[in-house]
Amino acid sequence: MGRGTPFSSLLVTVGLIAAATAAGACLSAAGLQQATVVVTYVLSVIGVALLTPGGSWCIAAAALSVLAFNFFFAAPTLSLEALDPAMPGTFAVMFVVALVAGRLAARLRAEAREAQDARARSQALLALRGELQDCADVDAVIGVMARCTARTLRRSMAWYPVADGAAALGPQRAYPLEPGGTVVDERQVALLALANRAPAGATTASLGAASGLYLPFGSDRRPLGVIALAPASDLAPEDVDLWRSACGVSALAAERLLALEERERAAVRARDERTRADLLRSISHDLRTPLTSIIGNADVLLEASDALDGARRRALLESVRDDASWLRATVENLLTVTRLEEGGVRPQADAELVDDLVEEALRHAARDDAHEVRFEAPDEPLLVRADPALVVQALVNLVNNAVSHTPAGCRVTVSAERAGEVVELRVADDGPGIPDAEKDLVFDPFRTAGATLPDGTRSVGLGLTVCRAVARAHGGTVSVRDRAPHGSVFSLTLPAEEVPNV
Repeated sequence: MGRGTPFSSLLVTVGLIAAATAAGACLSAAGLQQATVVVTYVLSVIGVALLTPGGSWCIAAAALSVLAFNFFFAAPTLSLEALDPAMPGTFAVMFVVALVAGRLAARLRAEAREAQDARARSQALLALRGELQDCADVDAVIGVMARCTARTLRRSMAWYPVADGAAALGPQRAYPLEPGGTVVDERQVALLALANRAPAGATTASLGAASGLYLPFGSDRRPLGVIALAPASDLAPEDVDLWRSACGVSALAAERLLALEERERAAVRARDERTRADLLRSISHDLRTPLTSIIGNADVLLEASDALDGARRRALLESVRDDASWLRATVENLLTVTRLEEGGVRPQADAELVDDLVEEALRHAARDDAHEVRFEAPDEPLLVRADPALVVQALVNLVNNAVSHTPAGCRVTVSAERAGEVVELRVADDGPGIPDAEKDLVFDPFRTAGATLPDGTRSVGLGLTVCRAVARAHGGTVSVRDRAPHGSVFSLTLPAEEVPNV
């Protein structure tokens, strides 16, 4: 038997009047005045107002209170007659007081219930805002909204994302209340809500006979889709208002996420623009000198070749060759970085012997008689799963970097060691080292130690960037650390391959 039903309200009314009568009898037996008995009946009417829907039950309780007081306490007792001529007026005042007190109590109860419902709605919206803070995209926002709908209103939800530039809706995504359930697909109602940018369906004037309530989701300038609550025709107005408020909060969260994505894309575009600007500035600054040298030497050879002895001619040709080789290596580094970072090149990984990779890299590294470059071969053969061309290019860049940034007479040592599931290739030098503040910057494009942009003609700042791109493409890492007592150690890690038993 539910609370508020007619039968339960009748039992409450009769029970409270009976209790007031019993209390009044005790008070009369104690010798108290009849006014105290009247107060008990007024309290019983207030109790009826608090425990029943009120209204007619308050009137009935007030009438029963007057009759009970007249029958049990007004002389002659156990009779509805009143000997005192003023008693009818007393009954009237008693009825009015009891009725007014009951009505006031009923109003206070209604206001308390409304305040409680408002607090519950506010808490539901606060909980929704908290869950929306953890969302990473619009789909996650819709999922949180569906859970909130099921938890708060015990209703199913559907989502129609926009398609074709917000002119149409995509397939329905249903969020049934119970697992395995279905949600009615009223696409025409959803399209009407999208077209009018206004609610449609149940509880509205647009296709009000529909089962669900359909709301456009997002702003008028940028609609994201249509969200539906089903069924909605039997919902109380305050529940509909709560759901609309929740949809508004969720739409703001979705728009915030999209704004953040646009901001990130704008930041990426700005970074790309800066990279391109740095590239153009670096290329124009750093390639001009070797190109000028090549052109100048070629002009000398063409115009004054007969006047030059063999040694001078050979020196000019070697200079042209060195400059052209450097230009080719720079272009190869630039193309490799671009393709690897954009996903245009995938490593053709295979089992490769580390000794072979290092020896091949040393054959292609820049020759410099002022530096000693040596390879300390590991005691046991080491295999890595890698693309040999890319790894050789990375090792060449590491060796050339060590030679270029250390004074004459320094030693460059290449070594390798197995470290768990990876093989660590190390290029160490005994030069002046790299400051701690610049260790994380040397792998950025167009960076060299000690300067934001390279100033020398022999360093565009792409060699270490290529090493980082090659390492990432193989699932490895590249890093730099200090070497004792001085110098730097660059480490390139690659996936290790087990040496087969022969």
